[in-house]
Amino acid sequence: MPTPDSARWPELICPVCAGLLHLARRPDGRPASLSCEEGHRFDAAKQGHLNLLTGRGSKHAEDTKGMVASRERWLESGHYSPIAAALGRAVARHGRPASSGMDAEDQVPLRMVDTGAGTGYYTRNVLNSWDGPATAVDLDLSKAAAQRAARDFRVLSLVWDTWKDWPLSAGSADVLLDVFAPRNLPEFARVLRPGGLAVVVVPAPQHLRQLRTFGLLGIDEHKEERLATAFSTDFDELDVEDVQSRIDLTPDSAADLIHMGPAGHHSSWETIRDGLVRDPVPHVDLAVRIHAYLRH
Repeated sequence: MPTPDSARWPELICPVCAGLLHLARRPDGRPASLSCEEGHRFDAAKQGHLNLLTGRGSKHAEDTKGMVASRERWLESGHYSPIAAALGRAVARHGRPASSGMDAEDQVPLRMVDTGAGTGYYTRNVLNSWDGPATAVDLDLSKAAAQRAARDFRVLSLVWDTWKDWPLSAGSADVLLDVFAPRNLPEFARVLRPGGLAVVVVPAPQHLRQLRTFGLLGIDEHKEERLATAFSTDFDELDVEDVQSRIDLTPDSAADLIHMGPAGHHSSWETIRDGLVRDPVPHVDLAVRIHAYLRH
């Protein structure tokens, strides 16, 4: 793995003036601040993440500390490890840094961006599975989630609204991950270099169907068609992998699964769990499709 001093992240641009951002580090190599030549500066929080939102911020609601805690418990339990493993396989098959023709000791790290990265769980798993040096920029609106993603020194964790233009230079990333996250296709195409890889995880119609009565969103049956149309302009599809399993639940784990999503904005974890104690859901279906796309 690269040390913090040798890490090379995708190139960042200032959200105020679009000038290049330069990273200053703490004595331990962790991020200290980002600044541009025009004098705009963004200081890292003590946990290592940086908030690049300016002005009025975002009109979208960020995931709360409680929602993020639920997500972390759910993910760290391993329930979604089949998804993480499949992401690692897709990047291993198709992800190549721009310097892939160089000798191994001279190669720069694979540069990855994870949009809607949350706690950085999928980023971390892909970085761990990659056979070589790799770094990532994680983008998420939630400060609580970005704080957790910043624990990995290979990750530059940024608080950002992914529906806005990203604070990343054009063609600066080799790989882009999107796991159940909003898809800002113009930014996908701009930030990925030609020959870069986008890996997108979308739910199948039966995904988590047993929990629909607890406020989980339904799955549009035309999602796959719309996805194909959206990516057809700037990308070629390389392959698709279906990931399916059945997950056993307790009232606590089911409450984490429900609360970590949009339902968490409207109901407390305790309220959700009380409902599951009264009306238990013993298991749930995991069913997702993982698409790998090559940037033209």
